[in-house]
Amino acid sequence: MTTARSRPPADYRERLSPPPSVYLLAVIAGGLAALAGSFWGPAVAVAAGVAVAGGLAAVVLATSPVIEVGAGGDPSDGASGEARRLRAGGAVIPLAALGAAEEVDAEGIRRLLGVEADARAYVCHRSWVRTAVRFEVTDARDATPYWLICTRRPAQLLAAAGRRVDSSGA
Repeated sequence: MTTARSRPPADYRERLSPPPSVYLLAVIAGGLAALAGSFWGPAVAVAAGVAVAGGLAAVVLATSPVIEVGAGGDPSDGASGEARRLRAGGAVIPLAALGAAEEVDAEGIRRLLGVEADARAYVCHRSWVRTAVRFEVTDARDATPYWLICTRRPAQLLAAAGRRVDSSGA
């Protein structure tokens, strides 16, 4: 049995954290908080600066989605817990419910989020990640036509999901 605390190691795992410049903005906001807190003395200024910078950095990191391929599942849902699954952010789908997959470049992402978008699709997108993978959903019970997942390592994600690499661009 697999629990959230004793989850087996993933075949693929990636956190879509933002670039360092975002954390630099957290440091700048901390500096501004320190400046505002300096009215009440140096101890308050340091505390305010550290609290704001650390808090903002923690929020940015905590809200960065994780992409993961591996065994797992919720044992309470009646599943064996050993089926291989894809997790992107807060959504999870068994790999058996996914069909063909392809790498998508920046232009393809723009099209799939724009003129070729399907409102029923599941999208895990971060603007600072310029490549993605598109998985077709083959489960007839699922109205979702495809998953579009941004990733910095599309070839490794496809390999971990057991899909051949097709870099058609969209």
